[in-house]
Amino acid sequence: VGRKTANVVLNTAFGWPTIAVDTHIFRVCNRTQFAPGKNVEQVEEKLLKVVPAEFKVDCHHWLILHGRYTCIARKPRCGSCIIEDLCEYKEKVDI
Repeated sequence: VGRKTANVVLNTAFGWPTIAVDTHIFRVCNRTQFAPGKNVEQVEEKLLKVVPAEFKVDCHHWLILHGRYTCIARKPRCGSCIIEDLCEYKEKVDI
């Protein structure tokens, strides 16, 4: 079992405040500079430092959903993004 899978199980099944960084979370965190990093371990480490404790269990799910449905890889839906004003992605589209 890899780190991401272990974090998903700990978060979802046991309610532990872990953040499993997948491709969606990695993309959102780097585009917005919320928790930028060159790899998923760096992004996870930064997220665990900047996300307040009371949001750590849910943050994982919010970021995945945002990356999956709004901040999508090839053609992000910047026009409907609620954090578009915080985003530093230079190739914004759909505004």
